[in-house]
Amino acid sequence: MKYFFLLISILSFLDCKSQKLSNEKKKFDEIFKLVSNKGKWGGRDKKGTVNYIDNNKILSALQIPKKGISVSLSFDISIDSTQINHSHFDEFTDYDHQASSVEFKGYDWATDNYCISYHGFTVSHMDGLAHLGQNGKLYNDYDATKITSQGFEELGIEAFNEGIISKGVLIDIPLMYNKKYLQAGTKITTEDILNFEKKYNVKIERGDVVLIRTGRWSEKSIIGDWDSSKLSSGLDYRVLVLLDKREASLLGSDGTNDAQPSGIPEEGSPVHKLTLVSMGMPLLDNLNLENLSEEAQKQKKWEFMISVQPLRFRGGTGSPVNAVALF
Repeated sequence: MKYFFLLISILSFLDCKSQKLSNEKKKFDEIFKLVSNKGKWGGRDKKGTVNYIDNNKILSALQIPKKGISVSLSFDISIDSTQINHSHFDEFTDYDHQASSVEFKGYDWATDNYCISYHGFTVSHMDGLAHLGQNGKLYNDYDATKITSQGFEELGIEAFNEGIISKGVLIDIPLMYNKKYLQAGTKITTEDILNFEKKYNVKIERGDVVLIRTGRWSEKSIIGDWDSSKLSSGLDYRVLVLLDKREASLLGSDGTNDAQPSGIPEEGSPVHKLTLVSMGMPLLDNLNLENLSEEAQKQKKWEFMISVQPLRFRGGTGSPVNAVALF
């Protein structure tokens, strides 16, 4: 009998605990399970949704450019990069460049030493699948506790050593609403994306790299700096259901993809968790999408070939990146 009462007590405790969760958190947990790609490409898979980019997808992407116009989607990495936003997360972003000259056997050589810490709200970079875990687990149940000073022996950024080449799609929400930018804190919905597709005759398809423009950098140039870790435009987490159904390969934004505040009391970065941990979808953060927006409008074309080439680190949780779009 005492075991019966113990069981009832445990179940009651768990029930009370579950009742304390917000409705948004419960919805998030449902979506986390819904979009999970755990085991989809085998128990040892390390590439996640990049698996959607097959040889035919690459070959078809190579046929997209017609004008030979390339647009960089990244910013210069500079010593002043941490001043872009006044955020306590700036401590994670650091950059130092020391150049020197060396004379050797009559030759005057110039050399460099770079020190870069890129995660945060400033440097254009790619988040690999080891960047975030939940309850001690990374994507596909890899062990998040197996991190050393050299990173991860498994699920490091080296999974993408061959680069990512595919069709890119720009979803330019400020353009659709005839605005220069979305006010910080705005959440982009599934309906917004579907409306953009319809209005501009573009569609997110299997293997596509999806880029979401919020106009963050235009907003900065007009109103000045603010703490984007507390207030920023980004995706409503439920958009990931659409991207899962369309089998998109990569997601990128001119911010960190998450809107802040997130709208879920228990989740600070729900888009990051759904993509990196559940779906196995790498992210591109802090991109420069202003020049891309201008070129897309000039060409009247929101599809392009995209090349994303992370640096070749072993065990890394991501990489600074210079992604390039070609029209």
